[in-house]
Amino acid sequence: MHTWIALTALSLAWAQPEAATKEADFTTNGVKIHYAESGSGQPVILIHGWQGDLTTWGVDERGRSKLSAPKGFRIIAIDCRGHGRSQKLYEPSQYGKAMASDVFALMDHLKLKRAQIVGYSMGAFIVGKMIELNPERIVSAIMGGQAPILGPAKGKPAGEVLAFAEAVKAGKGMGSYLLSVLPSNKPKPTREQADVIAAAMFRGKDLRALAAAGLSFPDLAVEPEKLKRAKLPVLFVYGSKESDSTKRAVEASRQLLTGSKVVEIEGADHVSTLSNPKFGSALMEFLEKTRIRP
Repeated sequence: MHTWIALTALSLAWAQPEAATKEADFTTNGVKIHYAESGSGQPVILIHGWQGDLTTWGVDERGRSKLSAPKGFRIIAIDCRGHGRSQKLYEPSQYGKAMASDVFALMDHLKLKRAQIVGYSMGAFIVGKMIELNPERIVSAIMGGQAPILGPAKGKPAGEVLAFAEAVKAGKGMGSYLLSVLPSNKPKPTREQADVIAAAMFRGKDLRALAAAGLSFPDLAVEPEKLKRAKLPVLFVYGSKESDSTKRAVEASRQLLTGSKVVEIEGADHVSTLSNPKFGSALMEFLEKTRIRP
């Protein structure tokens, strides 16, 4: 779930004449949500992963959001609550389903009846919940690096989330968390080195808010029967080195979402999938194929 690198594959795939990236805020149920947009035409909403923000989808040389919109598309990226420049909240009960509702609220704010939706990692969980709640507003959906959480919503957060929350609560650096998520078959830094790396990695981020968001993931679980009733084009994209649990989750969701497609990117893992050119090209091809025609 840790997607802290900036995405370049999508920007490359969508290379078109420059359109300015505009950023703004709106408020929904008393919570401030930040977003960015570029271009005009068919709306596409991008939802980042846990610990990330909307700069996941492209940045300029100063580290500011830069969205590359192809001709005929309006690209909109959201900072999920607790992330980026959106409001920080500290109770898990303030996240979960509310993160899906925030995307619909953004659509209302922008006066969009329907949109194509793209989510990566945590963003895929959110897309799954959106499909359960109101599939009629989704033209097509792309889920990268994950799949919907199939309910009922009684499960515990993943071990990675629990390790993160425990490290935040202990307040002794995030090195223990970093060591817990690094591949076991590769050399690891010492605890002191891990603390230094983690401090740089999470600089400027509100760790308490991120922990609360992660602990809320069980509330994003969807009812399988409701997912099964949804009739819309869906694409799953993941790397061949993605975890077995993610591959199983994708396959389980595919059994429910009739006609959904899969693109597996050879040699890519959860993080590197985002920077692989095949990721951006797969998204662009699917978005073009499933867009609303005038």
